[in-house]
Order: sequence, then structure tokens, then C-alpha cells
Amino acid sequence: MGGSGDTLQYLGRGGVTQEAFRNVISDWEDENDVTVQHTSVADDTEMVNVVSENPGGIDLCNPSSGGFIRFRGQDEKLLADLDYGEIPNYDNLPEAWHNVPFLEGNEDGLFRYISSQGLAYNTELVDEFSSWDEIEQSEYGDLISLHATPSARFANAAAAAGEDINQIGDDAVFDAIVDKVDAQHQNVFQYWTSGDQQMQFLREEQAHISSAWGGRVASLQADDVPIEYFIPEEGAVTHSEGYAIPEASENKETVYDLLDWVYQRENLVDLSVQIDYPVPISDPPEEITSLPDYTDHPDNLVWVDWSQVLPHNDKISQAFNEVRGS
Repeated sequence: MGGSGDTLQYLGRGGVTQEAFRNVISDWEDENDVTVQHTSVADDTEMVNVVSENPGGIDLCNPSSGGFIRFRGQDEKLLADLDYGEIPNYDNLPEAWHNVPFLEGNEDGLFRYISSQGLAYNTELVDEFSSWDEIEQSEYGDLISLHATPSARFANAAAAAGEDINQIGDDAVFDAIVDKVDAQHQNVFQYWTSGDQQMQFLREEQAHISSAWGGRVASLQADDVPIEYFIPEEGAVTHSEGYAIPEASENKETVYDLLDWVYQRENLVDLSVQIDYPVPISDPPEEITSLPDYTDHPDNLVWVDWSQVLPHNDKISQAFNEVRGS
């Protein structure tokens, strides 16, 4: 494995998002007589391992916010510092999105698209609402489904409790988050573990309200299922991603050309529509603002500083299991 002058190696996450990226860049490949070869991994840990174990073998990858922390925590420098002057079209994104927490103070990434885990509800069974508080109402006994991943569950519970998930090392903050996790647990009939299961619970009306991924809600809406999605006023955790160029790539100039092409306004709109997740461009068209995850400012989202949260993962998992077993 390894790119050459007329071949680039892209490491993505598979599924719809990678297929959409493949579709969007096909014109660039034709125009530049360059082939982009695609490899996919299941998660950030595998992505870091592939890049680390194959120096020069990957030319472009897309870590999540937590993935950037993992890359930066390695003994060797795995991601290149970017020359943003080589990607002038990146300025099609508002400056606030250039400086989201997982990129701020670093020069190794570009913001890719907004992905959040807010709330979805059946509009025929539930009245419109705006706050996490709603899922604690007694009328929703055994009608709520929430995500089973402990860190995501705790991040959203922290937002609902008015706490900062990145201060979870403070015992008082940890206890307040656990109290909220427990309060939200009381109406849960089952925690979902996959996007397909999340969709099934909503489609079959087992869940009247569910934490959800906006892209999955868009798929339900396309099938005329009466579901709406929103980011609660207290915020919702985001697992937004970025693009990065491995330090060992020998094709950086070609990758810069590809990225500048991707960040052309029309290509960002095309990518957003195909993946059902919004790229926050300036003066966004309706095709983007109508996507479930769309929000106009990163402050509306909960950004996990994984360098602060990962050291407490075992404690978080243990506490969550105790709540679920209660």
C-alpha cells in the first residue's frame, strides 16, 4: 500500500459517508488523471494503527474529534501540520468552524461536517419540545430509548444537568452527571447500540422519543416516518470529524489540490446532501439548513475533550452499568 504521483490512498470509515466522498471526488479524479484508492476502518483506534504501521501508505484520512486526540498522543508525529494557504476554499466555512475545540490551537486538521446526537421524536405521538427535561416526564415511562455508549450518554447527561463533561475528573461534577444519567434512565425501555436499532425503535413506535443521529433521522424522514430531530437547548454531544494528511505522505501537494476542490462551495453542498450531514458553509442553502444536524454555531454543541474524558472511561462505564442494573 502506498500512493504515487497518480494514485492517492484514502483511509475512511466506510458506509454511506465514504461512498459519498468517493462519488463527489470522481470528477476531480477524471480532471487530474489521479485515482483515489479507498480503504476503510471501523474506528479511530484502527485508523491510528493503520497510519502508524504503514508510513507513507496513507495520503488522507478523516479522524473524529477523539481520533485527533489519539493521533496527537502517539510518540511519533503522525499527522502533518497543514499549509492552509494551499486550501483557499476552506474559507467557505465560517471561521468559528475552523476553530472548533478539537482543532483549536492545532494545525493538523480541517473541519469536515456536523454530526450530533440530539433527540428525535414521533410528531404524531409527542408534542414539540426543546429540552432534555422532557424525557424525564412520567408520561413517557418505557417509551424512551437512549444510546448505550457510556461516554456519549454521560456527555449528553452532563449537558442536561448544566455540567461540563470535560470537568468530569471533579468528584462533584461526576456525581451530578451520574444523578442525571439515573434520572433519565427511569423512562428508558432499552438502550440502542447501533444506528439500525435506533431507527427500528422509532419506526416501530417502540420509542416515542430517542437520542439519535441526525443522518439516520433523515433516512427515516425520506421513508415518510413522522420523526423530527433537534439539538436540545442545553446542547448535544457531537462526534464531528475532520480531514488530516499523514506526516509520512509523499503526495501532499496532490492532496492539497484534492482538498481545495472538495471545499469548493458546490462540492460541499453535494457532499452534504449525499451523506445527510451538513457542512457548515457561509450563507448555506436550504439543502444544508434543512438537514437534521444543522446548527449555525459550534457553541450549540457539546465538544468532548477526550484528553480529559478518556482517563475516566472505566469509571464512567462502571457507573453507567450500575445505573442500568438498578
